[in-house]
Amino acid sequence: MELIRGTSTPEVWLAACEYLEKQPDHEDYDVFLHVTNPSPLSRADAMVLKGVDDFLTNHGGASINTVAETIFPLQDYLRGGKKAVFDTYPERMKKIHAVRKDRQWGNYAMRILRQKDRDGTIYNPLKDLLKKIQDHGEYKATFELGRGHAMDGIETELHDLEKGGDDIAIYDGAADRRPMYGHLPCLMHLSVKLDHGTIRINATYRSHYYVQRLLGNLIGLARLQYFLAHEAGLEIGPLTINSTYAKLDTGEGKWRMRDIKELLAESRQLYAVKDAA
Repeated sequence: MELIRGTSTPEVWLAACEYLEKQPDHEDYDVFLHVTNPSPLSRADAMVLKGVDDFLTNHGGASINTVAETIFPLQDYLRGGKKAVFDTYPERMKKIHAVRKDRQWGNYAMRILRQKDRDGTIYNPLKDLLKKIQDHGEYKATFELGRGHAMDGIETELHDLEKGGDDIAIYDGAADRRPMYGHLPCLMHLSVKLDHGTIRINATYRSHYYVQRLLGNLIGLARLQYFLAHEAGLEIGPLTINSTYAKLDTGEGKWRMRDIKELLAESRQLYAVKDAA
């Protein structure tokens, strides 16, 4: 168990990876990451971000933006506002999933945008969550959101239910309790809190690969945080992650531990240059 604090998402990513690099088997349980200022990036942060992105794409991994977009579709939001997030993105994902064998791709975002209630109606958890924040911003943590059921397909009907809150459960027992690996979601739960005019997010991960996923996850969650704060007229607060199992991974053999150590050393050097200046 470890608590790692930092100002930015790349800074916390680096400290967390350095911590795991020193652990037996390069893994640990209940690693808590706390980012005090998730959205802005310094020049050194941007350089570290680019270095990690180049490393991943050059070694056959997914880009940071690709991972981030599976949590929150920022590109749609920037092009068309919240309507594009609530309506355009799910329609696009329906077409993408129609031609993909892996229909779990992008499923984090879809689970916070489309869920099925027990009576079969479709609702939008993120839309309900935003409305509750806008309507009841004087409360901090008094709302609960019915989880509904993970969807077998991508349905587009919206039905606003008179329920909502500040918790979004990604794991659904009906769909997720049987798979042991691969299709089981790693992001399990999102909790949003209001703290004196700021939006805080706390995310729980079942299993967390720190090289191929963590930085993209941090960026994606920060984008979701930005969306909620911007739409509700609030400020962005801290972002906290609990990696219940954390692993410094080799990308299923795409890179070696030696490559990871070189990446971490190069990233640390970028911050050392900033501090020296």
